[in-house]
Amino acid sequence: MYLSARLDRSILSNALLFFIYFLTLVWVNNSYVYVLHESMGAAAKHIDFGLIVYLAVLASICALLCGARVERPGDFIVSLLFLVVVPHALVLNAANIFSPYAKPWDGVSLGVMFGVMIIAFANKIRFYESQSRQSNVVSRKCLAVLAFANILVLVFIFLKSASYFSFSFSDQYVRRAMARDVFQAGSAGGYLASIGTQAFFPVLFAWGVYQKSRIYMLLGLANAFVLWGAFGQKYPFMVLLLIYLFMQYFRRYGSVKIYWLLSGAIIFLLAGALEFELFGYSYLNDYLVRRAFIVPSTLLGAVDNFVLLFGYNFYSDTLLSSVVGGAKSEPLTFRIGREIFDNPSLNANVNFFAIAYLQAKYVGVAVESLFVSGVVLLLNLLYMRYVAFLTIPVALLFATKILEQSLLTVLMGSGVFFMLGFIVLVSLPFTPGRSKFNER
Repeated sequence: MYLSARLDRSILSNALLFFIYFLTLVWVNNSYVYVLHESMGAAAKHIDFGLIVYLAVLASICALLCGARVERPGDFIVSLLFLVVVPHALVLNAANIFSPYAKPWDGVSLGVMFGVMIIAFANKIRFYESQSRQSNVVSRKCLAVLAFANILVLVFIFLKSASYFSFSFSDQYVRRAMARDVFQAGSAGGYLASIGTQAFFPVLFAWGVYQKSRIYMLLGLANAFVLWGAFGQKYPFMVLLLIYLFMQYFRRYGSVKIYWLLSGAIIFLLAGALEFELFGYSYLNDYLVRRAFIVPSTLLGAVDNFVLLFGYNFYSDTLLSSVVGGAKSEPLTFRIGREIFDNPSLNANVNFFAIAYLQAKYVGVAVESLFVSGVVLLLNLLYMRYVAFLTIPVALLFATKILEQSLLTVLMGSGVFFMLGFIVLVSLPFTPGRSKFNER
């Protein structure tokens, strides 16, 4: 194990790209996108000379901590934090009516900055490669068992949701509401449906792309369509697209350069603006830019407002409350929907940094960020020492989940804890049923 402190010329070019990316996002928000979410509290970002200086400094810090390329599982997690969380939390902060005077060095924005830095520093730790590796046969057998279990869960979900199962785009929110009743949170069926799909399909699909296995790729697609038909969820298709692009590039070149991701993000924002100018409406802005940046930035403003009005929650909505003898309260995300947005059915999903901040201020952010850092170190260890390729899709699964869920929900409800155990099982060098005694 050693600490990587490598600096190269790409840091400077990446700093410039981060700066352009942040400025472009502010311009796109003010000119095209915030009006699409204005009814829910989005607003234009105030621009002055101080903002320009701040964004330049922020871009330099991001380039330094993010690194030059994505080549390990931890790099996937860190790069998504800098490309998605930092922009909506530290660039578009105060671009809402709930906390219009928010500063990046205070409130939930400071919590996000603090947490991202902890994880990024942990990702700088590297491990030496080991000559002892798991048999590929064992990995294939474990994946086959995982695929079989996944198929059984898909059949279970389809049968239980058959009365309303549909691929209709117009009634997606109706299916979501009905799924909450059929697959209730905390129930055995709810956990089975969540863990048996959301935790499995990214790994199975990624393996299919990397090994060119059509069976595993089709199984990944089947999961996405079942989740769309039964739960009205669109995000699995975006996860599959992300995994496919990453895995194809990763299989050919072994790494992804950060400046390619930044350049793609800038082009993506400009494409939305161009689409609006040409057609008077932009699907990119409405369905992707708004959802990825404007919605979460508005929700973070609501988080600051909630803390100002009601204080901190101290994990009273989790199982930890029962440990100390307290009654479990209403989930925080629904309470924000009820108290701030006056909508009891609104589930105000925010990133795990914000939930940790709501629970126990900066102490909560530090503790949960250190736990995430431990996951990053574990995945990097398995990948670098034992060449465990499956840690890559597990990292992508973990990263996409912590962008909009609490850490406890991600680990338990989304099955990430199960997948971490699975990945250790198929990565560490041992042969089941064989011991030193049998070798004599």
